[in-house]
Amino acid sequence: MDGLRLNMTIHPYCGRFGLATVSLRIHDLLNYTAIDPMVQRKLSGMQRRKIANYLQERELDHVFFGPVTLSLREVGALAKEEDHLVLLHGAKLSILDGQHRILALGYTNEQLLKENRKWEKEVAKLKLKCRRFPEDSTAKEELEQAEGLLAQMEARRLDLLESELSVQLYVGLGEEEEKQLFGDINSKVQLVSKELGHSYDGSDPLNLVLQQVADNNELLKTVGIERRNNLTAYNKNFTCFSWLYSVATLLFTGKMNPTYELARRIRKDPATHVEILHQFFNGILPYMPEQPGLAPYISSSRVVQESLALYAHEFLYNEDGKYNPGWASCLKVLEGVDWTHQNTRLGEYFGKLDNGKLNMVHEKSMRKHLQLIEYLKGMESTVVN
Repeated sequence: MDGLRLNMTIHPYCGRFGLATVSLRIHDLLNYTAIDPMVQRKLSGMQRRKIANYLQERELDHVFFGPVTLSLREVGALAKEEDHLVLLHGAKLSILDGQHRILALGYTNEQLLKENRKWEKEVAKLKLKCRRFPEDSTAKEELEQAEGLLAQMEARRLDLLESELSVQLYVGLGEEEEKQLFGDINSKVQLVSKELGHSYDGSDPLNLVLQQVADNNELLKTVGIERRNNLTAYNKNFTCFSWLYSVATLLFTGKMNPTYELARRIRKDPATHVEILHQFFNGILPYMPEQPGLAPYISSSRVVQESLALYAHEFLYNEDGKYNPGWASCLKVLEGVDWTHQNTRLGEYFGKLDNGKLNMVHEKSMRKHLQLIEYLKGMESTVVN
């Protein structure tokens, strides 16, 4: 019988419906799922792109996503075979949770297909060239490389489609029940804090760099790294993992958001990036107060920590883009900086809040970062090399 084979048992649910757990290949999910806009929230293109970019950059061929939740309204679309059930050809499972993951998987498959077609054309051209010029060894070598790359990319695409995801399948729900279930899933979910993500998520190579530095940099361990959601006025820790992430990103790229080019660079040479981050903290912390995380000091401000990284980025590479071994000497400019909220010069830049402290409130723009960098550049002339 044509259709999707389902090796599962349907258990009674709430007396009227059914519930089953089954493992489905991504290929089948793409063919047998649909999105009901009356049940689902509006698709976020940014979220889909983030997942698709992760899929294209991942190290492993297979995908390990969490379970998705689907619904089969039409019970009659299921047929009973001897030892399994069959979802009839043309039937669709409504996506209740996991639409961005499933759509990103489909988008990634399409992108890999486009890339494969491009290389298929290149292979065809090279084959024609080899037939015309059979003595051309360079053309033969290029053909072998192109065919190898094409085979590798197609194998990666097929591995993606053969990966399996766990599915929680509800049977017999109507539109209203699906709406309620969708709301319950998305209102009751507890998100993992960014700090835990940066501490334990190894899929992002920058997190691995941060974990290495956090575990081994003695100065940084002494001043303290917060592993909860954020820092408070009563916290004595100098920084937290989400701040470290933005500091490292600014130091390596000069930009607030990480790029996939940075991820590739880190994967290629993680040790160098770990060493650069060690040099950065070993360069700034000796010039700061003994407990720089205390509220009376501006060193406990995210704006300050990110600004120092952005300032150092200008010296990290030469004009030709090559690494500058002596870049850390630029941090000598911090000698003699007044890290208290009584710094009158910084008061002219940032102004003061009602409590008398400098206005170091973090903003989405880089305005304050650039002002602090201007302040540091004004102090460069006082540094004795």
